[in-house]
Amino acid sequence: MPSSLPPSRPVLLSIAGADPSSGAGLQADLLTGTALGLHVCTVLSAWTVQDSRGVRRVQALAAADVGAQIETLWADFAIAAVKIGLLGSLATAQVVLELLAARPELPVVLDPLWRSGAGEELASAELLAFLRERLLPRAQIATPNLPEACRISGANSADAAARDWPSEWLLISGGHGPGQLIDNRLYQRGRLVEQFLQPRREGEFHGTGCTLSTAIAAGLALGQEMSAAVAVALNFTHAAVQAAYAPGQGQYFLDRWQARP
Repeated sequence: MPSSLPPSRPVLLSIAGADPSSGAGLQADLLTGTALGLHVCTVLSAWTVQDSRGVRRVQALAAADVGAQIETLWADFAIAAVKIGLLGSLATAQVVLELLAARPELPVVLDPLWRSGAGEELASAELLAFLRERLLPRAQIATPNLPEACRISGANSADAAARDWPSEWLLISGGHGPGQLIDNRLYQRGRLVEQFLQPRREGEFHGTGCTLSTAIAAGLALGQEMSAAVAVALNFTHAAVQAAYAPGQGQYFLDRWQARP
């Protein structure tokens, strides 16, 4: 028996839905965090029926059960950062916000999901309003793609969406746009801080948003400053896309293990 235990890894808490195809959601967060050297605790907010071609059903868990998962993990693990993805219901969002109020020091990365990569709606108008007015102000950074940012803000461009955005930091990813380059824009309090241009790979990819937001949360858990965490996460996600493969008949899945630093 060894005389001492190995040093602990930083612990990331992911609150999201389960994807049985393992392309997105909690499974993607677990794969991403592990590839980046963290231990990932996963809080299930909803279970889904989906494959590489799209989401067929979303069933939210009871908000009290989501809260119980969070409280149980917080009592045992030294959580270094939180990533929030699919919440599933307004009641769950309210419980998550209430619990986060007791941990103001925790960095929170919020991926404000509105639609799946295949176009299915994943949030009600009431939930989107709560995200905009209550939960986004608690997050250090939000990571919507451009359609999500415009839907939440009511704007018609990235710069316009950033002007009155509720969280201090905002990364608007450009993977859903046209052109040979992906235009990712990082804002702080409405001001464009940095623009990251990446070559686009043709095809449709499952789990890019989950991977990007979790990688940023991983960087914050490791003590990186926000700009550095975003840059590392974008490079990691881009590398995972470049190594993507097609295990099913629909979208490509990211290879996070090949992308690890």
